[in-house]
Amino acid sequence: MREPVLGKCVQAGYLIPRTAQRLDLTFTPQEPPTARLPVIILPAPLPMGAGTTLVELLQQIDAPLASRAPTARPFAPAVLTSLATSVVRNAEDTPQYLLLAVPHPASGPPHLLAGRIPASAANELRSLARRQPGCLSTLTPSAVNPALPIEWCRVSDERHAVTTRRDDNRPVNSYQNKHIHIWGCGGIGSWTAEFIARAGAARITLCDPSVVTGGLLVRQNFLETDLGAAKAAALADRLRNIDDRLTVDIAEGLVPEGAEQIMNHADLVIDATVSLAIGQCLDVLARTPNRKATLAQIATDTRTGTLGILTVCAPGTLQGPHSLDSLAGFSVLDDHQLELYHALWQEAEPDDELIPTRGCSVPTFHGSSADLAAVAATLTTFLGMQLAASKSGTHLVALPHARSGPHHHYVPHVP
Repeated sequence: MREPVLGKCVQAGYLIPRTAQRLDLTFTPQEPPTARLPVIILPAPLPMGAGTTLVELLQQIDAPLASRAPTARPFAPAVLTSLATSVVRNAEDTPQYLLLAVPHPASGPPHLLAGRIPASAANELRSLARRQPGCLSTLTPSAVNPALPIEWCRVSDERHAVTTRRDDNRPVNSYQNKHIHIWGCGGIGSWTAEFIARAGAARITLCDPSVVTGGLLVRQNFLETDLGAAKAAALADRLRNIDDRLTVDIAEGLVPEGAEQIMNHADLVIDATVSLAIGQCLDVLARTPNRKATLAQIATDTRTGTLGILTVCAPGTLQGPHSLDSLAGFSVLDDHQLELYHALWQEAEPDDELIPTRGCSVPTFHGSSADLAAVAATLTTFLGMQLAASKSGTHLVALPHARSGPHHHYVPHVP
């Protein structure tokens, strides 16, 4: 529930079906299949609980009256009237919901209880209400079947007053509300896209013309049902299922059309293609005047899938990620203490490449899904840090089971 309970004691709310298991509350009138429900701010807590029938609930609502002012009026009739007003507006053979905002005994935001009267019982309540047209306010709790049940629902209370993101103050917060391009939806890109979607990006544009094949499921973020689908389309569906408020676009080709305009509209462009040609293309795009987008390049090593490299070019850096990667390579290859990472700049040996199926002309890399997801997660975190600092540089990372060497090394860009 993302909208706050407003100040009135009783008001109409509307439930929008979002998934088979989820209904979202809004206070804006909606057309069917949206269901109307009463949203009720109770005058007192429910120390003895809410009961399992409508009559028990109405009794518990007024039970605390003994501890309040003697002149306090019963509140249960107003609850029943508001419930009857909603139930007659909803379709026959549908359940009836109600939402209670119960005052916190120690102050603070009220606790939310969502109840559901099953369809058959809701039909009985409809019949009772229709027998008193135009005078629902005269409906009393004594007229209600004492066995009329209420089922209490799980409430995901997402009001800002009571909820904070569980990734609050983490580096990935830098992705929130951003438009991010991800070029390459393979071993690193497919996992990175999911982490960024969960971090709260507003829009993700995916670019990868290749297709999901069976051998990829060992390492990449796809499902058996994705086989034969374009990688970008399959990954887009997955991201939308993570958050249906996230906008996910698919760009055709190896590089999206209008790449120069992307530099001035997107917040971040991530190259996860491991393509020399696309890296060189980004070097040219890095010189776009007044570039808004941060450019990043991410990859793993061919031999083990336990190493990761991230190169970031902040706005204002005229060299692209391919150029910065080459400069970092000179520094790393000259340092024997960084021998673990030398393979990232050395040509792959023939036996380091795996041909997944007979007739496949495109080699892939070694490594497990756990390896690639861990490398992608680490690089996603470091990229978030670079975004927050608006700095250019190269991060090298190694998983715990990589051979000996420093598990993180940073090469800052020196203009």
